[in-house]
Amino acid sequence: MIPNYESKYDAEALFSPQDAVAEQGDGLPDVPPAVVLGYQTELTDVARERATSRTTVVRGQDVERLSETVGYVPVHESGIGAPVSATLTENVIAAGAEVVVMLGGCAALQQGIAPDAAILPTDAIRDEGVSYHYLPAEKPVTATDPLVDRLDATLSQAGFETPRGTTWTTSAMYRETVPEINHYRDEGVVSLCMESAAIWSVCQYRDVDTATVQEVGDYLAPDDWVPDAEAERGLPEMLEPTVKSLEEHVAARSVDHSLG
Repeated sequence: MIPNYESKYDAEALFSPQDAVAEQGDGLPDVPPAVVLGYQTELTDVARERATSRTTVVRGQDVERLSETVGYVPVHESGIGAPVSATLTENVIAAGAEVVVMLGGCAALQQGIAPDAAILPTDAIRDEGVSYHYLPAEKPVTATDPLVDRLDATLSQAGFETPRGTTWTTSAMYRETVPEINHYRDEGVVSLCMESAAIWSVCQYRDVDTATVQEVGDYLAPDDWVPDAEAERGLPEMLEPTVKSLEEHVAARSVDHSLG
């Protein structure tokens, strides 16, 4: 079972992301309230073309400012998978981010999902290790419902199909076995990725809104594996509606806080 030491959830950590961020100088970096985590170079290229400024958060991790309220982090330049994603999520939250959204690829488990769909996972199967150090095994790890609804609205307006459902997060790419793939496909799980459960668990622990938008990279089916999904539009085209959703979400949060 993970974690080996179970009585850790209310314990103080030896190191904190605030400590790491503080090493950059006096005060907090100028990080927008909403941050997009990106995983593909083609998306990063588009984000950097749009960016108006760049802020270093910690140890070479930069946030590209896409608008007044939205920034972008090229996660793939630091690594891949759950541990790297969780660490970068912690860093941007420590620097002031209130909303974190993953925009990345996935393997679709359902053949009926269109290759150019924008999948919006709602909950995660926790088959990695990071999330269990933030939340007990019995606690569901989920996306923030109002944020998913806003992403659905803007992506749908942009012409994307937006299937929702459970995503399966695993860190063991070469141990995605045939029986479990068939099992999760038959259970209706929509996708597989390496990061969502970890990112969401950090955000739930830190009381930050979160969601994931997934592009179909391939179709994961042992009897009919399609290694490359053919789509006319993908992550670069998903960026603009994602930014719009985040701007709307941040504005709505500000209103709610002022009324509260």
